[in-house]
Amino acid sequence: MELLTLQQLQQAGQALSLPFQLEVPGREALVCEEVYRHLPGKRLAFRAHWGGVTVLVKLFFQRKYFDRERAGLKAMVAAGVPCPKEVWSLVDEGGGYFLATEFLDDAVSLQACYQGLSVDQLKQLLRDALVLVGQLHRAGWMQADIHLDNFMLSRGVLNAIDGGGIEPLNSPLKNLGLFFAQMTPDYDELVPEVIEAYGEAAFSLEAILSSITRMREWRIKHYLAKTTRSCSQFDVVKSSDVFVVMVRARASERLRRLMAEPEIAVGQAQFLKRGNTATVMKVSGDGGDWVLKRYNIKSFWHGLSRCFRPSRAWISWKSAHRLELLGIATPSPLAMRENRTGPLRREAYLATESAVGDNLHAWLLKQNDSQVPAWLGHEVSRLFDILWCSKVSHGDMKATNLIVTGEQLQVIDLDAVRWHRFEQTFVRAYRRDLQRFMDNWQGKTWQHFEQLLTPFAQRVGVTFINKKV
Repeated sequence: MELLTLQQLQQAGQALSLPFQLEVPGREALVCEEVYRHLPGKRLAFRAHWGGVTVLVKLFFQRKYFDRERAGLKAMVAAGVPCPKEVWSLVDEGGGYFLATEFLDDAVSLQACYQGLSVDQLKQLLRDALVLVGQLHRAGWMQADIHLDNFMLSRGVLNAIDGGGIEPLNSPLKNLGLFFAQMTPDYDELVPEVIEAYGEAAFSLEAILSSITRMREWRIKHYLAKTTRSCSQFDVVKSSDVFVVMVRARASERLRRLMAEPEIAVGQAQFLKRGNTATVMKVSGDGGDWVLKRYNIKSFWHGLSRCFRPSRAWISWKSAHRLELLGIATPSPLAMRENRTGPLRREAYLATESAVGDNLHAWLLKQNDSQVPAWLGHEVSRLFDILWCSKVSHGDMKATNLIVTGEQLQVIDLDAVRWHRFEQTFVRAYRRDLQRFMDNWQGKTWQHFEQLLTPFAQRVGVTFINKKV
């Protein structure tokens, strides 16, 4: 097992070989078994074996973050909020600041488990979390960057973690909205049933729901800004003639080669669609297939019209991440490349996971039963409900852009997806999405979807017309 010094660890990059030992002045060496978060040169959070017990160690390389973490934990304890207790702390003359807390056995975050719980189980956990949020607020504190990973269920008790995120209370309504905004919009219906656990507050339900909507969009915009810059989640390579971004966790040697020389892969690919504006191919990925979409430049004038705008690959990249955050299934985006001449954009490429399954029209034709199954009706209504709540339009809701994978509906072809700032433009786009979806069908299928989607059509004043009669 490698023995590292504090200085070696401070200079280490993202990749750390586990397990390793870490020298701690005046104490026995720590055995690092698992890393939870690593910001090279700044901080490291890891599970370690020390003194015969397992502890969670946070190692900081700046004093202010160490002080903030300790102060936050003390504030939570004073507010009566269950949280990991401090075991020991150490300030090293070499510039390392250690804080060891008790390790929560068998802990699972609210983020990791909330979508797999029954409604009753989830409501109880949300109530438990809101009790903690309310306790913090009444004590004059808040989790500034509140999210579901900061609530850990261990041995039947919900704990709050991340003392570094504890700040003096500022706008409790905004903080409460940000908590609920961590979940997808279809969970907003649970808010009226759990909010009483927060305790007495001068907030109406309408105000809370409005805050959730605002904070969800703020959270999405904050995340989307990260998807085109180098950070812990994304890796960006940029020069005067190319811009490439990859999901860091998926940035294998194969994916890097694909983005470095996409035309070589095009020559060996299986073509799924050959079009003037876009060519879609299946390429070999790590342990499976990927889809590579090349956005073509048709002519000089087409290139001139596109060169000053974000490419459709850029739009699709951002849109895929937006839909994932909203809980709309879409093939996971892996990487995006734009060819450039200085600031001018030219051809572009998007690599995603491959959607396994038939498009919705082909899938329905294969069914022996002419009835649309209940799960599919739920998926369609959920899709249009989330689009409505989020002011998002797809732009091309034809059946070939909806892929049935198991009992899930995946949405593809995202280069026309838009988030609308203004109600009027959104309503027009939403009407077009509804009508375009209905234009795919005829007969009993049309009648079924008409009945299913009429409540959505009534919101925007649409009367469905069966154009295939």
